[in-house]
Amino acid sequence: MNKGDFIELEGTIRKKMDAFYKGQAKKDYITPLYNVIRKNVGQFSDYTIGAPGQMVNWDGSVHYDDFVGGYKVDYRAKKKDIGLQIPKNMWEDSEFEAIKERTGNVLLGVQKTLNRDSAYAFNHATDSTITGPDGSPLIGATHYTVPDADAQNNLFSGKLLNYEDLEYIQLKMEGWKDDRGDDMLIDGNFIVAGRQQRKNLQKLIGSNKEAYVGDNTMNVDSDMEYFIHPLIRGKRFFVCNKELMLGGGGLNWFMRQDPRNLERDGGAASGDFNTEMLSWKAVGRYDIKWHNWFFIAMGTGE
Repeated sequence: MNKGDFIELEGTIRKKMDAFYKGQAKKDYITPLYNVIRKNVGQFSDYTIGAPGQMVNWDGSVHYDDFVGGYKVDYRAKKKDIGLQIPKNMWEDSEFEAIKERTGNVLLGVQKTLNRDSAYAFNHATDSTITGPDGSPLIGATHYTVPDADAQNNLFSGKLLNYEDLEYIQLKMEGWKDDRGDDMLIDGNFIVAGRQQRKNLQKLIGSNKEAYVGDNTMNVDSDMEYFIHPLIRGKRFFVCNKELMLGGGGLNWFMRQDPRNLERDGGAASGDFNTEMLSWKAVGRYDIKWHNWFFIAMGTGE
């Protein structure tokens, strides 16, 4: 093996990367919460539309329904990066463990960024400076299905994560109105929360018997699903419809370039001549948006 040509570091780097994503970073916080969109463009636009009408009685010809135009949603991939450099002398001195540690730190930096960003929409759900297509934050009191529709609310302050308050929120979600005035019947079947609600959710939903009661009461919420994101702060909890959330009209992650890969400086097989460094980089380009608001409601948990 020619120690003067340390392009063979590639194998060491790749093995460390494979082990990292099969082990330490195996937990995925993106696909359980986001619909991942992959397009070979830097930006694109999408549009929301209003609800369909109901069927009408036959009057001799087909009744063709018109949809009301909704809102425009713009996606623009934003670039993030982190780099790794290995000095030539580390390779020549066979400092493989140190090389693996440096590689692991960079991979961890990538994963930490993705984990943080996957919680961002939830942690800033009520931030009035971060708005969706209807001009309101993800969680707020003035949401609109289409322009000129009545304002509706998906923020439930003072509601706790218990059976009574959960049912209250679910009933409100079922009663949200579309732009035709019909009940949306949104099924709140999926709860997203942070670590402070983990044990509570395990007790509330994790058994077919109702928690905190002495008798043998059946748990009507035992078929619900929940997801704990450890970076969601506080006691807030989100009641979602999982199908709407992941179906394209809810939370979307436009992944133009996935940063969970290391690219080598292909023109420097022996390292940079002046610095004697061989370089890798992880570059990501992505954007996070939501289309409609009515897939989600929030209880403050306190």
